[in-house]
Amino acid sequence: MRRSDRWSEGPRIEMLPLIDVMFLLLVTFVYAMTAMIRSTAIPVNLPQLGTAQSQSLSSVLVVTVERDGSLFAGGQPVDGPGLIQTVRELHEQDDEFAVLLNADADARHGAVAAALDGLRAAGQQRIYLAGVEGGE
Repeated sequence: MRRSDRWSEGPRIEMLPLIDVMFLLLVTFVYAMTAMIRSTAIPVNLPQLGTAQSQSLSSVLVVTVERDGSLFAGGQPVDGPGLIQTVRELHEQDDEFAVLLNADADARHGAVAAALDGLRAAGQQRIYLAGVEGGE
């Protein structure tokens, strides 16, 4: 009489642990990819614009003016001369880049005008104002 033993049947592949490991790897890679994407936009309360249109820009510098008037270029805090220097350096690398100006809806007009003036002083021609569709 032959004795029935679990181990005598030979090796077998367990699918559930394999599926668990694959799922863990998938989640790890997805998380790593989202962590690699560097967002340079500072979150602000954007104004509503009635004539807003969606644009697809290939090379862009995000300039943010916060409510208190502080200025950021590419996610880094800058002042007026720092913004001009950053834009001039980018012009040396790529003449066709655009600037996306994220200005808080409650930011002072003078701060936004100063940012626009600094961009124009640096020779920037392609400037887009960020807003939310649906204004009056």
